[in-house]
Amino acid sequence: MFLGFLPYVIVIFILTGLFILFIDVKMYKKAKQKKEQKASSIFGWMNIAIGIGIFLANWIYNKFIW
Repeated sequence: MFLGFLPYVIVIFILTGLFILFIDVKMYKKAKQKKEQKASSIFGWMNIAIGIGIFLANWIYNKFIW
């Protein structure tokens, strides 16, 4: 089964996670906002983990189930 939008979703999750980690976290670090920096870091890593998780789930589904 092929979902045409899934590769875009994966890329968006990973790119937004990287954007949050490289831009937002540094911005909050400069402003010395510890809570916001920590929250941005968590959300950035969550986005990357979700993107990789969706990629792996799709790969496992296509490789072993389909």
